[in-house]
Amino acid sequence: MKLNEIVAPTIKELFIREIETLILSGQLVPGDKLPTEREMSIDMKISRTIVNLGMTVLAQKGFIKIVPRKGAFVCDYVKNGKLDTLIAIIQFNGGRFDKKTLHSIMEFRRLNEGEGAYLCAKYRTEQDLIELKEIYEKFKKSETSTDRANLLYKFHHVIFCASGNNIFPLIYNTFKSIILDFGQIAIRHCILNDLERMLHNLIVAIENGDGDFAKKCTLDLMDMGITNIKQNEYI
Repeated sequence: MKLNEIVAPTIKELFIREIETLILSGQLVPGDKLPTEREMSIDMKISRTIVNLGMTVLAQKGFIKIVPRKGAFVCDYVKNGKLDTLIAIIQFNGGRFDKKTLHSIMEFRRLNEGEGAYLCAKYRTEQDLIELKEIYEKFKKSETSTDRANLLYKFHHVIFCASGNNIFPLIYNTFKSIILDFGQIAIRHCILNDLERMLHNLIVAIENGDGDFAKKCTLDLMDMGITNIKQNEYI
Protein backbone atom coordinates (compact mmCIF):
# COMPACT_ATOMS: atom_id res chain seq x y z
CA MET A 1 0.00 0.00 0.00
CA LYS A 2 1.33 3.43 -0.97
CA LEU A 3 0.75 6.23 1.53
CA ASN A 4 0.17 9.75 0.32
CA GLU A 5 2.26 12.65 1.55
CA ILE A 6 0.59 14.75 4.24
CA VAL A 7 0.77 18.42 3.37
CA ALA A 8 -0.07 20.94 6.08
CA PRO A 9 -2.05 24.06 5.07
CA THR A 10 -0.12 27.31 4.86
CA ILE A 11 -0.77 30.27 7.16
CA LYS A 12 -2.44 32.06 4.24
CA GLU A 13 -4.77 29.10 3.66
CA LEU A 14 -5.64 28.98 7.37
CA PHE A 15 -6.40 32.71 7.35
CA ILE A 16 -8.65 32.37 4.29
CA ARG A 17 -10.42 29.39 5.83
CA GLU A 18 -11.03 31.31 9.05
CA ILE A 19 -12.66 34.27 7.30
CA GLU A 20 -14.68 31.95 5.04
CA THR A 21 -15.96 30.11 8.10
CA LEU A 22 -17.05 33.35 9.75
CA ILE A 23 -18.99 34.28 6.59
CA LEU A 24 -20.47 30.87 5.80
CA SER A 25 -21.53 30.35 9.43
CA GLY A 26 -23.38 33.67 9.43
CA GLN A 27 -21.17 35.34 12.02
CA LEU A 28 -20.32 37.86 9.32
CA VAL A 29 -23.12 38.93 6.97
CA PRO A 30 -23.22 40.91 3.72
CA GLY A 31 -22.46 44.56 4.39
CA ASP A 32 -20.35 43.96 7.50
CA LYS A 33 -17.05 45.80 7.49
CA LEU A 34 -13.98 43.74 8.31
CA PRO A 35 -11.24 44.99 10.65
CA THR A 36 -8.28 46.65 8.97
CA GLU A 37 -5.43 44.48 7.75
CA ARG A 38 -3.29 45.84 10.59
CA GLU A 39 -5.92 44.94 13.19
CA MET A 40 -6.35 41.42 11.79
CA SER A 41 -2.59 40.98 11.68
CA ILE A 42 -2.30 41.87 15.37
CA ASP A 43 -5.35 39.89 16.54
CA MET A 44 -4.45 36.74 14.57
CA LYS A 45 -0.69 37.05 15.17
CA ILE A 46 0.24 36.79 11.50
CA SER A 47 2.02 39.15 9.12
CA ARG A 48 0.20 41.90 7.25
CA THR A 49 1.55 40.40 4.03
CA ILE A 50 -0.32 37.17 4.73
CA VAL A 51 -3.49 39.10 5.54
CA ASN A 52 -3.17 41.15 2.35
CA LEU A 53 -2.65 38.07 0.18
CA GLY A 54 -5.54 36.26 1.86
CA MET A 55 -7.88 39.21 1.42
CA THR A 56 -7.07 39.29 -2.29
CA VAL A 57 -8.06 35.63 -2.61
CA LEU A 58 -11.27 36.19 -0.61
CA ALA A 59 -12.16 39.05 -2.94
CA GLN A 60 -11.52 36.86 -5.99
CA LYS A 61 -13.84 34.21 -4.56
CA GLY A 62 -16.61 36.75 -4.07
CA PHE A 63 -16.66 36.64 -0.27
CA ILE A 64 -15.53 40.23 0.25
CA LYS A 65 -15.24 43.49 -1.63
CA ILE A 66 -12.24 45.74 -1.09
CA VAL A 67 -13.07 49.44 -1.45
CA PRO A 68 -10.02 51.73 -1.70
CA ARG A 69 -9.66 54.08 1.29
CA LYS A 70 -12.83 52.64 2.87
CA GLY A 71 -11.95 49.07 3.78
CA ALA A 72 -13.17 45.53 3.10
CA PHE A 73 -16.81 44.52 3.26
CA VAL A 74 -18.55 41.15 3.28
CA CYS A 75 -20.32 40.36 0.00
CA ASP A 76 -23.29 38.19 -0.91
CA TYR A 77 -21.22 35.20 -2.05
CA VAL A 78 -24.18 33.63 -3.87
CA LYS A 79 -24.38 36.63 -6.20
CA ASN A 80 -20.65 37.30 -6.47
CA GLY A 81 -19.04 33.89 -6.02
CA LYS A 82 -17.35 31.53 -8.47
CA LEU A 83 -16.49 27.83 -8.55
CA ASP A 84 -13.90 28.38 -5.79
CA THR A 85 -16.74 29.73 -3.66
CA LEU A 86 -18.71 26.53 -4.19
CA ILE A 87 -15.66 24.47 -3.21
CA ALA A 88 -15.31 26.54 -0.02
CA ILE A 89 -18.97 25.84 0.78
CA ILE A 90 -18.39 22.11 0.27
CA GLN A 91 -15.37 22.13 2.59
CA PHE A 92 -17.23 24.15 5.22
CA ASN A 93 -20.11 21.67 5.20
CA GLY A 94 -17.80 18.66 5.30
CA GLY A 95 -18.82 17.64 1.79
CA ARG A 96 -22.52 18.04 2.56
CA PHE A 97 -25.04 20.53 1.25
CA ASP A 98 -28.19 22.19 2.42
CA LYS A 99 -31.22 21.22 0.35
CA LYS A 100 -31.28 24.45 -1.63
CA THR A 101 -27.63 24.18 -2.70
CA LEU A 102 -28.01 20.49 -3.53
CA HIS A 103 -31.09 21.20 -5.64
CA SER A 104 -29.30 24.05 -7.44
CA ILE A 105 -26.26 21.92 -8.32
CA MET A 106 -28.31 18.97 -9.55
CA GLU A 107 -30.63 21.22 -11.56
CA PHE A 108 -27.59 22.78 -13.24
CA ARG A 109 -26.24 19.32 -14.04
CA ARG A 110 -29.57 18.15 -15.45
CA LEU A 111 -29.64 21.06 -17.89
CA ASN A 112 -26.09 20.47 -19.07
CA GLU A 113 -26.00 16.69 -19.16
CA GLY A 114 -29.38 16.36 -20.84
CA GLU A 115 -28.39 18.75 -23.60
CA GLY A 116 -24.97 17.12 -23.90
CA ALA A 117 -26.57 13.71 -24.50
CA TYR A 118 -28.93 15.21 -27.08
CA LEU A 119 -26.03 16.72 -29.04
CA CYS A 120 -23.91 13.58 -28.67
CA ALA A 121 -26.62 11.52 -30.38
CA LYS A 122 -26.51 13.95 -33.27
CA TYR A 123 -22.76 14.34 -33.70
CA ARG A 124 -21.05 11.28 -32.19
CA THR A 125 -18.50 9.32 -34.21
CA GLU A 126 -18.03 5.57 -34.35
CA GLN A 127 -15.00 5.98 -32.09
CA ASP A 128 -17.14 7.79 -29.50
CA LEU A 129 -19.58 4.91 -29.57
CA ILE A 130 -16.79 2.37 -29.12
CA GLU A 131 -15.48 4.26 -26.09
CA LEU A 132 -18.93 4.42 -24.50
CA LYS A 133 -19.45 0.68 -24.95
CA GLU A 134 -16.00 -0.12 -23.52
CA ILE A 135 -16.66 1.98 -20.43
CA TYR A 136 -20.07 0.37 -20.05
CA GLU A 137 -18.55 -3.13 -20.09
CA LYS A 138 -15.99 -2.10 -17.48
CA PHE A 139 -18.78 -0.60 -15.39
CA LYS A 140 -20.67 -3.91 -15.35
CA LYS A 141 -17.54 -5.72 -14.11
CA SER A 142 -16.55 -3.13 -11.48
CA GLU A 143 -17.00 -4.03 -7.82
CA THR A 144 -16.78 -0.82 -5.78
CA SER A 145 -18.80 2.37 -5.73
CA THR A 146 -15.57 4.34 -6.21
CA ASP A 147 -14.69 2.48 -9.39
CA ARG A 148 -18.25 2.77 -10.69
CA ALA A 149 -18.37 6.50 -9.96
CA ASN A 150 -15.12 7.04 -11.85
CA LEU A 151 -16.34 5.01 -14.81
CA LEU A 152 -19.66 6.85 -14.82
CA TYR A 153 -17.75 10.13 -14.83
CA LYS A 154 -15.70 8.98 -17.82
CA PHE A 155 -18.86 7.80 -19.58
CA HIS A 156 -20.50 11.22 -19.37
CA HIS A 157 -17.21 12.92 -20.21
CA VAL A 158 -17.09 11.04 -23.51
CA ILE A 159 -20.66 12.17 -24.19
CA PHE A 160 -19.74 15.81 -23.59
CA CYS A 161 -16.63 15.57 -25.75
CA ALA A 162 -18.75 14.04 -28.53
CA SER A 163 -21.37 16.78 -28.29
CA GLY A 164 -19.45 19.16 -30.52
CA ASN A 165 -19.64 21.85 -27.81
CA ASN A 166 -16.19 22.74 -26.46
CA ILE A 167 -17.54 24.35 -23.30
CA PHE A 168 -19.43 21.33 -21.95
CA PRO A 169 -16.29 19.21 -21.26
CA LEU A 170 -14.57 22.16 -19.58
CA ILE A 171 -17.50 22.72 -17.23
CA TYR A 172 -17.74 19.00 -16.51
CA ASN A 173 -14.02 18.78 -15.70
CA THR A 174 -14.35 21.74 -13.34
CA PHE A 175 -17.02 19.92 -11.33
CA LYS A 176 -15.18 16.59 -11.28
CA SER A 177 -14.66 16.28 -7.51
CA ILE A 178 -18.28 17.17 -6.80
CA ILE A 179 -19.60 14.79 -9.46
CA LEU A 180 -17.47 11.92 -8.13
CA ASP A 181 -18.63 12.52 -4.55
CA PHE A 182 -22.27 12.62 -5.59
CA GLY A 183 -21.77 9.62 -7.86
CA GLN A 184 -20.45 7.41 -5.08
CA ILE A 185 -23.36 8.31 -2.81
CA ALA A 186 -25.96 7.69 -5.51
CA ILE A 187 -24.41 4.42 -6.68
CA ARG A 188 -24.16 3.00 -3.16
CA HIS A 189 -27.93 3.21 -2.83
CA CYS A 190 -29.11 2.37 -6.33
CA ILE A 191 -30.18 -0.95 -7.82
CA LEU A 192 -27.29 -1.79 -10.12
CA ASN A 193 -29.42 -3.68 -12.62
CA ASP A 194 -31.59 -0.61 -13.07
CA LEU A 195 -28.54 1.63 -13.51
CA GLU A 196 -26.98 -0.73 -16.07
CA ARG A 197 -30.25 -0.91 -17.99
CA MET A 198 -30.54 2.88 -18.11
CA LEU A 199 -26.94 3.24 -19.33
CA HIS A 200 -27.60 0.61 -22.00
CA ASN A 201 -30.69 2.49 -23.16
CA LEU A 202 -28.64 5.69 -23.37
CA ILE A 203 -26.03 3.99 -25.54
CA VAL A 204 -28.73 2.63 -27.85
CA ALA A 205 -30.28 6.10 -28.17
CA ILE A 206 -26.90 7.62 -29.03
CA GLU A 207 -26.12 4.82 -31.49
CA ASN A 208 -29.47 5.37 -33.23
CA GLY A 209 -29.01 9.14 -33.35
CA ASP A 210 -32.13 9.67 -31.24
CA GLY A 211 -31.32 12.90 -29.42
CA ASP A 212 -34.66 13.22 -27.65
CA PHE A 213 -34.49 9.72 -26.20
CA ALA A 214 -30.82 10.17 -25.25
CA LYS A 215 -31.79 13.31 -23.34
CA LYS A 216 -34.65 11.49 -21.62
CA CYS A 217 -32.37 8.61 -20.61
CA THR A 218 -29.87 11.05 -19.14
CA LEU A 219 -32.55 12.94 -17.19
CA ASP A 220 -33.88 9.63 -15.87
CA LEU A 221 -30.38 8.78 -14.66
CA MET A 222 -30.03 12.15 -13.01
CA ASP A 223 -33.42 11.91 -11.33
CA MET A 224 -32.61 8.48 -9.92
CA GLY A 225 -29.34 9.78 -8.53
CA ILE A 226 -30.97 12.85 -7.01
CA THR A 227 -33.62 10.69 -5.32
CA ASN A 228 -31.00 8.36 -3.83
CA ILE A 229 -28.87 11.23 -2.56
CA LYS A 230 -31.80 13.05 -0.95
CA GLN A 231 -33.26 9.95 0.66
CA ASN A 232 -30.04 8.52 2.04
CA GLU A 233 -27.61 11.37 2.66
CA TYR A 234 -29.30 14.76 2.60
CA ILE A 235 -32.51 14.40 4.58
